[in-house]
Amino acid sequence: MNNTLSTSQWAGHLAAFVERLKVLRYSPATLACREQSLRRFFQWLGTTGLNDVRDVTKQTVRDFQSYLLGRYTTHTAHVHLISLRRFFEHLEKTDVLLVNPTEGVPLPRLEDRLPRNILTPEEVKRILDAPDTKTEKGIRDKAILETFYSTGIRLEEMSRLTVHDVDLSGYVRVNRGKGARDRMVPLGVKACESVRDYLQQVRVQWARDHRDERALWLSWRWPHQPLKKQIIAVMARKYAKAAGITKPASPHVWRHTCATHLVSNGANIAYAQLLLGHRTLRTTQIYTRVSVPEVKVTHAQTHPRQAEPSPTEIETANAPLESLPVKMRAPYHYKKP
Repeated sequence: MNNTLSTSQWAGHLAAFVERLKVLRYSPATLACREQSLRRFFQWLGTTGLNDVRDVTKQTVRDFQSYLLGRYTTHTAHVHLISLRRFFEHLEKTDVLLVNPTEGVPLPRLEDRLPRNILTPEEVKRILDAPDTKTEKGIRDKAILETFYSTGIRLEEMSRLTVHDVDLSGYVRVNRGKGARDRMVPLGVKACESVRDYLQQVRVQWARDHRDERALWLSWRWPHQPLKKQIIAVMARKYAKAAGITKPASPHVWRHTCATHLVSNGANIAYAQLLLGHRTLRTTQIYTRVSVPEVKVTHAQTHPRQAEPSPTEIETANAPLESLPVKMRAPYHYKKP
């Protein structure tokens, strides 16, 4: 394999690009994703014999796209190509290139992927009731789970919350969310109660020896350092398992569940977009499709033309059992032997 892509030219361009993203306040997860995608591109480019950034053409980008689609899912290829676009846009803006080779090269069309696992309200209640609130750890864990369900925030956002981000009158401030966007999200009554219990009964004790600590969620183990996102993710799955839930109740499943339950209960899709911090409404619209069965049931129960029985239905319902064909007795009277 050609190792020219480990030269200072590519390393320097990549470092400058990542530094620019840091200035724009992109999250560490986004930085890692961009860097990983570009390193994969550089590795592939090394096999083509190109060793100068100015030698990359539209055809080179198309060839890389074909390479990705032959080995990864459309979604993974899309992520890599977005990173490539942003990288070459940066090179064009900084006058390294006169022409951006990714411009005009269409991205692969993403398949519509519906969330595969949504918790039901009953499952949510079982999980939220699972932590032992007689213990300090249980009080903290319940507060985290309630916050996940109430706000729909991402795992990365949850792990970065500080004590100054929570307003117990009913709000959480999400700093540097995905795309470096800040937002305010409502915190429900039950979640507020749980967070208040954690702050007043638990965190005040854990932070006694380091009062300048700003992280909201602390480890239950001494010396009570800020809780890592990996631990939060494991904790969420643990309580689902303890509640007898077989679905993989990851933090992102809680996010999907929050959004789906809101839309199913009549929330405006634009409100859900603001809550979740989506850049476009198209991303949020998947939840309107997930909740179609619930909407159909609600329609059947509440729409005037659905709720009002037809003359035939009234006649059938009032007819003697023996006068009806067997197939018409269900679901009114007939039961299979």
